[in-house]
Amino acid sequence: MPGLYALSSWEALPLKSSRVKACANGYSLSITAHLVYTNPHEEPVEGIFIYPLEESEVVTGFEAVAGSRRVTFQVQNRHRAQDCC
Repeated sequence: MPGLYALSSWEALPLKSSRVKACANGYSLSITAHLVYTNPHEEPVEGIFIYPLEESEVVTGFEAVAGSRRVTFQVQNRHRAQDCC
């Protein structure tokens, strides 16, 4: 199941809100999702985001924000990404 999970317990963190935009162009589909999760615990939690993909799907960019920290990933060259991952 897609979502954000607490790494220590694999408990799914509650999704507070979501907003999704999609744009189709020929055989390509671009999706932007703004997902807000809440931490029901008083202490900070280390999480892992899971989003399963079909064999023919690919992620070209991903950005996550937690508090004031922002993490961005963008694939520049598919072959280079396959070499390291």
